[in-house]
Amino acid sequence: MSDTPIIPDISHQEPDDDAVNDENSDKNQIKPTETRRNLLSTLSSRNTKSVTRSPSPSPHSPTSGPPDRALNQKFHVAALTGNLTVLQELVTKARLPIDCRDKENSTALLLACARGHYSCAEYLLSNSADPNARRITGASPLYFAASYHHTRIVELLLNKYKAIVDLSTFDGSTPLHVACERGFADIVKLLIDSQANLNAKMNDGTTGIMLACQNGQLSIVQMLISAGQCNLSMKRLDGITPIFLVVQHGHETIFDYIIENVENIKETIDLAREDGATPLFKACQKGYESLVNKLLKFKPNLELLKNGESCLHAATMFNHASIVRMLLENGANPLLNNWEGMTAVDLA
Repeated sequence: MSDTPIIPDISHQEPDDDAVNDENSDKNQIKPTETRRNLLSTLSSRNTKSVTRSPSPSPHSPTSGPPDRALNQKFHVAALTGNLTVLQELVTKARLPIDCRDKENSTALLLACARGHYSCAEYLLSNSADPNARRITGASPLYFAASYHHTRIVELLLNKYKAIVDLSTFDGSTPLHVACERGFADIVKLLIDSQANLNAKMNDGTTGIMLACQNGQLSIVQMLISAGQCNLSMKRLDGITPIFLVVQHGHETIFDYIIENVENIKETIDLAREDGATPLFKACQKGYESLVNKLLKFKPNLELLKNGESCLHAATMFNHASIVRMLLENGANPLLNNWEGMTAVDLA
């Protein structure tokens, strides 16, 4: 989900023709042909009428073509560096299009939001900059502001300019995803208040609460569950659920909160990954004794799993003796053959 604004290239300069000094320029001149001499002679002998030429339009007038590349770059650099004075001059005097793009398809507003320049962002928005402009990756001003924890800009975009709250990058990541991943609880709150889709999925099926669970963001997990819309049975494409991620990373405090505050958690607490591994299997493998003890209260599957192993095999293989004892006390079969035909006893 990383998306870093690129500073525009301002090193390019057009060559100065007047500075070119060729000692052999006379030798390199093309000699006029007979036809050319005749044409020139004919033209000079004619009585031509003087023609009054209209001045060329300013490159920044409303009827002109694209703005000068150097001015474009200056505009974007001003947004990146927070130079409000230059931004104002280019908008009011040079009359640059407010949403002109750089090579990454970024607008000045995108860059100002990424760097947290509130005054620049506010000025651009007040001059009709598009709050939903997207760069080449699909990132929006709101996505950038959320990514870098620029809370005031997030508020400005959501509350005053009604930015699209769930506008995603091309990998499906929304502002909520990135705020959950990075632990920005205040921004998550703003997004929830603006009716963000709490179950929005990235292209691989990842949801915001999955990222919060994975990274141990307890306050965000609490906020998302309290909002009453999070679906904890949703899976990534690999079959992983939020509770699987909590157990896999050993976040016991989050586990406790979920089992105490989520109804029907038993229906999701033993959901397996695509390869057959369950949360209990992962806890046994990693040696999380306390989590194993809590998971066993939900009567999880102790038989052979889709991956060809049982939880007892996992605990035995990694020599977690206290977990082996707990599994046996809860009815695990020490004589189950794994995919290699070996029992837990064989592995001990």
